Amino acid sequence: MGRVCRECAAPLAGRSDKQFCCDACRTAYHNRKYREQWHDTARINRILRENRRILAMLFEAGVSDISLSDDRLRGFDCRYCTAVKRYLLRRTAYRCYEFGYLIAGGRICRITRYSDGAI
Repeated sequence: MGRVCRECAAPLAGRSDKQFCCDACRTAYHNRKYREQWHDTARINRILRENRRILAMLFEAGVSDISLSDDRLRGFDCRYCTAVKRYLLRRTAYRCYEFGYLIAGGRICRITRYSDGAI
């Protein structure tokens, strides 16, 4: 059986190590492979950006304590954050980029903005 293009399965002619019939097939193959590889990362980044947008909006509005069922938190996904720090007495601080917060009793509490890299 002869060699075929990795993208469109067209017969290949020329060099023995040739994998694609043309530049368009080579580009399409690598773009598809890249898209599949980074699909989950892109989805998580979208969620984190949305969480950050919501926290920024609440912080700018002066809200520091809000119920997770509040409509202003529509789209906020508590499962995703950029850092977690556990303190004594079972307190856990979460961070979404530069915004820190606590979750207690079905509420997001103490929304703060950090200017340094510390949580």
